[in-house]
Parts: sequence; C-alpha cells; structure tokens
Amino acid sequence: MMGAVYALTAALSWAGTSAILKSLTTRIDALSLNTLRLCAASLLLLAVILLSGRGAELVNTPLIPLVYLIIPGVIGLAIGDTMYIKSLSYLNVSQAFPIAQCSNPVFTMFLAVSLLGESFTWVTGLGTFFVLLGIYLIMSTRMTPGINSTPRRIRGKGIVLALIAGATWAVAAVTLKLGVMEMDPLVAAATRISSAAIVLLPFALSRRKRGALQLRKYGSRSLALALTSGFIDYGVGMVFFIIAIQLIGAGKAVVLSATSPLFLLPFSVFILKEKLTRLNLIGIFTGVTGICLVII
Repeated sequence: MMGAVYALTAALSWAGTSAILKSLTTRIDALSLNTLRLCAASLLLLAVILLSGRGAELVNTPLIPLVYLIIPGVIGLAIGDTMYIKSLSYLNVSQAFPIAQCSNPVFTMFLAVSLLGESFTWVTGLGTFFVLLGIYLIMSTRMTPGINSTPRRIRGKGIVLALIAGATWAVAAVTLKLGVMEMDPLVAAATRISSAAIVLLPFALSRRKRGALQLRKYGSRSLALALTSGFIDYGVGMVFFIIAIQLIGAGKAVVLSATSPLFLLPFSVFILKEKLTRLNLIGIFTGVTGICLVII
C-alpha cells in the first residue's frame, strides 16, 4: 500500500511541475530549461546526502548498480525530459502530458514482465486498461486554451516528441530497477539526476552562441520557477518514484505514476485557466477506478 502512496505522490509532483513548465516554454528553450532543473536538483540532493551522513554510501556505490543508474539518468532525464519539454512548445500541457504518460506504462509494463519477470494478473491488466482509458478520455477532449495554453499550428511534431519521451521513460524505469533495489533512495536519485546533469550541461554550454543558457534574458521570476520545478520534479518526485519501484516493482509504479494527468487537470483549470469538460470528469473517474484495481 505504501508503494502506491509513494507512486501517486510522485505523480502529483510531476503534474504540478508540468503546469509550471508550460508557462516557461515561451521564455526558456527546452535544453536550457531541463539543464537548469537537473543542475538545481543535483545540488540539492547532494547537499542533503552530505549533511545526512550518506556521503560514504554515495562514493562506495558498486560499479554495476552505478551503471544501471547512470544509463536511465541519461536516457530518461537528459533525453526524455528534454523531448517532453520541447513537445510543450507545440501542444497544450493537457495534451502533451497525457500522450507521454499514456505511452509510458504500456512500454514499461511490457518490458517489466518480459525482462524483469514481474507478475501481471488479469486484475492488474484491467486496472492498467482503465488508467489508460481515463488518460485517453482526458487527452481526446479539446479543452479551451487558457492564458498560458496556446497550441501552435504544428501538432504532429509535438505528438512525436511526447511519444519519444514516453518510450525513453519506460526504458529508463526498467533499467532503473536493476540498480536501485538495495540502495538508499536519496543516493540513487542523486546519482541518476547528477549523471544526467553532467551529460547535459556541457552540451548546453556548447550551444550558448545559439541562445542556450542565456540566464540574463530569462528574468529572475522565470529562473526561480525553473529551479523550483527541478526541486519538486527531481528532488521530491524522483525520490518517491524510486521508493515505489523498490516496494511494488517498475510495472505497477509506472502505471500508478502515469495517473499524473488526473492530478494535472486541477492545475490546468486553476493555473492555466483551461475549461473542464464532461469527458474530463469521466476520464478522472475511470482513471481512479484503474488505480484501485492496480493497487489490489
């Protein structure tokens, strides 16, 4: 039960940060935004680890688990999250987020069952179906764009980017489980996030002449929001997600964390001023039903 709570808390944190990210995509490019978020979260987690006396465990991490943490960090965070943030330039957050999250559990459940040997009962399958159906109902409804939600004319590219993000997150989640089962969640999260930051930061710096990491142009408010989203997304959501994987496995953890679009609706309505429809409400009810079945 606690594993489900951790997964749903991670979903809530990711929903909140997606609403923040949408408001920033018109001011900060995707590469710079994700680099700033990863660096901020890395510094926060490393500081917490050192102050809490976990530094020795971080330094003495065995090679094999370390590799399994670095790989998903680069794939899921450096590549996948950048693709997702870029998709927000072409789609509303209420469209891009469900697309990425809907494809993610399908890929993950398949990989978790076939490669990791995780159990998959008909109840879990039915619950997964209801979760995905709920997300689809939310996604298929054209919500009226709000003050921060003005989709561009080109949507096909946004859909492709969101699907790529979902696929990379799935590969990262399955790989992640191989490295975190016996590790402290904070140490695992710090290793994963820092590895992504180390890869992405030099690449972003090399593109400064093309407009990346132009901090003075972003403004203090946008920078503060970008750093805050990193703290919440990676500092809180990632740690809780890793704990959920340790307790209930990658397949169920991803299905439950994929309910983020359900939590995203209130943010879309109250922050981005998008209008809720009847299908959105049906999608919420269907998704919650699926959650209950997966938890059983």
